[in-house]
This record gives sequence, structure tokens and C-alpha cells, in this order.
Amino acid sequence: MTTPSDDTSSPMLATAENMLASRLEVIKPLAGAIAERKRLQALLDDADKTYGAAYAAASAAGWSTDELRKMGAEEPTRRPQGRPKGSRTRRTRSGSEVGTETTSPSSPPNAS
Repeated sequence: MTTPSDDTSSPMLATAENMLASRLEVIKPLAGAIAERKRLQALLDDADKTYGAAYAAASAAGWSTDELRKMGAEEPTRRPQGRPKGSRTRRTRSGSEVGTETTSPSSPPNAS
């Protein structure tokens, strides 16, 4: 005896296959668009890195942000890797107090 799942000519299976086929046809262009978008995004990322380095080089050569903007160069959204801007807490190293922070000039140095 055959069960409905063994019958490959079942009208239900044929309908389901037709429904899936029409849905898959719509997905094919989407898959292509996703692949193209990923390819273009990788190209844009590379161009952004190159642009950021060139902008940083121009800035290091003395061109101001204002001057670069007037020439049509916008500040890059992604800065090239390097040292971060800003100040950090500085520690002093003197004698046996390696790695200690200075508190104030009035405190006696190593009063032992």
C-alpha cells in the first residue's frame, strides 16, 4: 500500500513545487544584487582606506582642513590606523618609584 508521501505525482506536491519555483525565481535577482553589493562595498572600503591615507598625508604636509575642504576634499569618515589623538595620563619614572603617578610638587620624594 502506498502512502501520500510516496506518491510523487500527488497534486499537493506538484502545487508546492510550482509555488516554490515561482518564489525561487524572485530570489535569484536578489542573490545577484547581494553579491554585487558586497563586491562594490569591498571596493569602496579599499578606496576609503586609500583616501584616508592620502588625506592624512596632505594634512601632515601642512594643508588645513579648511583648505582641503575648499578644494573639494571632505574629511574622511574612516581615519587611517595609527596613534590615537588626545592626551593620556602620563606616569613618571624615577628611581624605585617606577610606574607611580606624581601627586603634587609639595610632597617629599621617597621619605623613608
